[in-house]
Amino acid sequence: MKEFFLILFFSKTILLTPDPISLHGRLELVPDKPIKAITSGASIQIDVSSLINKDEKEGILAFRKRLLAMFPPKTISAKLLGEDAEVVLQYDGGYSFNKDSVWLGLYVESGIPTDIEFKRVVIESSIKLNRVKILWKNYKH
Repeated sequence: MKEFFLILFFSKTILLTPDPISLHGRLELVPDKPIKAITSGASIQIDVSSLINKDEKEGILAFRKRLLAMFPPKTISAKLLGEDAEVVLQYDGGYSFNKDSVWLGLYVESGIPTDIEFKRVVIESSIKLNRVKILWKNYKH
């Protein structure tokens, strides 16, 4: 029940890159305010809608195959850096989409600590990502 109220009142998604960026290699981002997870399922999301969309006639399995060919697992990672803490998130092939958008999800298998404020985010990609946006989603239900 506590988690429900945390999500209801404090959940938010923060756009870490207000304008689309290109990423290939390493990029360090410093949010205006420190970011903090309200549930351990918090994540970094990369909006790749400018690079791929699901066609209405395309089946889910065909779309997944095309997406994973363009964005292979383990090619994108992120580090959340706090005062004395570092948490590594990994893209393992997880994604979400709707009719207008596609997001790649970077997660921590063991979950993100909810008691740390992160002041910097370092994103690394071994594949070229053009015109993407990077978001912090501080919860998962």
